[in-house]
Amino acid sequence: MRTLGIGVVGAGFMGKTHTYNYVNMPLFYDNLPVRIKLIGICSRTLSKAEKLRDDYGYEFATTNYEDLLDRKDIDIIDICTPNCAHHNQIMKALDAGKHLYVDKPLCITDEEADEIVSKSQGLDLINMVAYHNRFYPAMKKMKQLVEEGFLGRPLFFRLCYYHASNLNPDTYRGWRQELDSAGGGVLYDMGSHILDLLYYIFGNYEKGHMQSMILYPQRPGKGGKPQRVLAEDHVLINAVMKNGSFGTLEASKVIAGSNDDLIVELYGEKGSIKFNLMDPNFLYIYDTRDTSEPIGGMRGFRALETVNKDPDSKGHFPGQRFGIGWLRGHIASQYSFVVSVVEGKRASPDFKDGAYIQKVMNRLYQSSKTDEWVSF
Repeated sequence: MRTLGIGVVGAGFMGKTHTYNYVNMPLFYDNLPVRIKLIGICSRTLSKAEKLRDDYGYEFATTNYEDLLDRKDIDIIDICTPNCAHHNQIMKALDAGKHLYVDKPLCITDEEADEIVSKSQGLDLINMVAYHNRFYPAMKKMKQLVEEGFLGRPLFFRLCYYHASNLNPDTYRGWRQELDSAGGGVLYDMGSHILDLLYYIFGNYEKGHMQSMILYPQRPGKGGKPQRVLAEDHVLINAVMKNGSFGTLEASKVIAGSNDDLIVELYGEKGSIKFNLMDPNFLYIYDTRDTSEPIGGMRGFRALETVNKDPDSKGHFPGQRFGIGWLRGHIASQYSFVVSVVEGKRASPDFKDGAYIQKVMNRLYQSSKTDEWVSF
């Protein structure tokens, strides 16, 4: 059986997440057509890289990205670094002939996105952006229902992604609050996910308008010294899609009482579909074609038990009847990428998709500055 060597750059939260999934992928997917081997882990902080090496079995740890690129036994580079580093790391990995799995967003500027797409075209290399929320069974079912015409004509939508992590004014100003590192605020970090989900299900955007807010203009930086915050905490987007539907998308890190609340609601002439990531095992549907009489008939929202019923996993482990959690979307996304590499087929969402969402977000930032609608 073929072996795929993995090199991960970034040993923070997402680097650990992706590492966990590579290690456990053979357990979740008995039909995995390849052996996964962890070769190198790279971080600016050597101690972090060494801990992941020791905990998960990488062959080596390094602070030098070139050490990953130089290894002939590393087939895949997995990028889990701050957004500002993506473009340079992607371009170097393509030059080195590596397949690429990149945490979202793809990069920062439109120019970077264009360069990445242009360079990757024509190469016999697979690339993918980690918009993992597409891969929950409930989201796959939602897309299937829409494609089968369950909604009838799509009319409206509401998507929200809520955290509460920035409500505390004493929360440390990390790299995600620094425009030099992140390129943007909650729009890039969380809004990108719901923008991608709507794109995945309803297709291209036509026009949009965005409002944004920074809750606290200063937060503690290194050493506790107050530092200015330029990255937004909350965005509200009004959008019109090419399919004629319109609605709102909202992303926030300042919603009291929220945990990881990703909400998708789609409304059409014939029905409605609802999903909440805090209730990931069910998809809720309403069908206007159900009978309304006698005494209410069969009308009402119904819960479809999507649980772990992902056709890709074939029900091997832990079984289709068992509930899923946050990590399931991530491991399913990475599995899809690995299979694409083995089969030499296009992965989805790829760099073209990531570049499209990048440009939508950057146009929305323009709207936020001018308070005008923008076209995509």
